[in-house]
Amino acid sequence: MEKKIVWIASNFKTFCAFFWILTSYHVKAQVEPPTIMPGLAATYSTKLEVTGINARLYYAADHHYCFGPEVSFFKKDTEEGELSLFEANANLHYILDLKKGLGVYPLGGFNYTTETETKDLNETEEKHTENAFGLNIGAGMHYASGRILFFGEYKYVVSELDDHFISVGALINFSLAKKEKEIPH
Repeated sequence: MEKKIVWIASNFKTFCAFFWILTSYHVKAQVEPPTIMPGLAATYSTKLEVTGINARLYYAADHHYCFGPEVSFFKKDTEEGELSLFEANANLHYILDLKKGLGVYPLGGFNYTTETETKDLNETEEKHTENAFGLNIGAGMHYASGRILFFGEYKYVVSELDDHFISVGALINFSLAKKEKEIPH
């Protein structure tokens, strides 16, 4: 348990330093769409009762629609061995602006999940893998501060491997427009 806390603390510092370096140049109130937004999040699986990592890359055509792929990985040690979960998603958000920088969004999309249970039986190892396709439904909230977009999100995966996920993370906003402009959000 102590090793996990130290690992999370050291990786959190690296995560913060990475975002500070990337956003310390040309910070503006908002960037002109279209934009591309890479990001990372800590995500919690209620089924496995473990926190994993989520990486995403979103494309925003305008200030309301954004979509993109994301992947998440979870690993949990059990008495018999370990349980791991990998999920790949393609999601669409429709952002409703509440006030400057603050927005909420419903999300929907497609999911592919692989769950692998590895059991250590004496000197042999037994693996059992399940795969499932599904649908994502959920909602989130974000706050834009300069080029950084902080978000919190709930997602339910409807499939044979149903699960609820809660994610908290940040994205960095890079404009693909020819010229960046400051615009209100």
